[in-house]
Amino acid sequence: MPIAADPSTVLAARVPRAEAVARDLEGEILGGRLAPGARIGTKDDLRHRFGVAVATVNEAVRLLETRGLIEARPGPGGGVFVAASSVRAALRRGNLEATWGAARIDDCLAVRNGLEPLVCREAARNRTPEDVRELRAIVTELERRADDPRGYFEVNWALHRCIARLGHNAPLHSIYLTLLDFIEDGMTARDFRRFDGTVDVDTHRELVEGIAEGPGARLDAAIERHAELTAPAARRSGAGPRTGPSAAR
Repeated sequence: MPIAADPSTVLAARVPRAEAVARDLEGEILGGRLAPGARIGTKDDLRHRFGVAVATVNEAVRLLETRGLIEARPGPGGGVFVAASSVRAALRRGNLEATWGAARIDDCLAVRNGLEPLVCREAARNRTPEDVRELRAIVTELERRADDPRGYFEVNWALHRCIARLGHNAPLHSIYLTLLDFIEDGMTARDFRRFDGTVDVDTHRELVEGIAEGPGARLDAAIERHAELTAPAARRSGAGPRTGPSAAR
């Protein structure tokens, strides 16, 4: 069975194979094709199914475990199972996404924004030249998608997930990615129509260049600039909560 990522696009080509496997399985779980507690198979089954290395399967399983979607059980009769309890999966299966209202999305955004400096500084401490090339390629794709709100945000989320992947702090990585998942799920077609991506590209390009340069003044300034871009309107102008794409960047 082919991996979900389409290698014909720049973005897909930059998605690590483990992330592509994880997304394929995540789609099955959140789409309702796999019930809570269902056995997906062994890691060896997954290796043969996707045609990838053992290390790739191990990383994909780790990613899905951090997102609360699967459980890996050792021993006879063990393997990889759909998590019996997952808030995100339950929302999807119960068609309850509409109840995930603006206030809760704002809560997720507030926590995500609070973690952003930690995530970016972790990435700056651990990035490699190859990582920097990958981040710059995604920013180039961001620029190409600036007039396509939905496409832009798909690339934007991929960029932030890639930045998070560079850090070595597992709890931070897990919490941050879970928040991104909820924010992504909470966006609507109406939200996308209100988006203008012109300013975003420059802000994210500078964030990537700050990470490339490493911890220091340039990164701190880029993080602050990104925080202002994603801050609720109430913090900047005394208005009500800000939701939608402009808050989710």
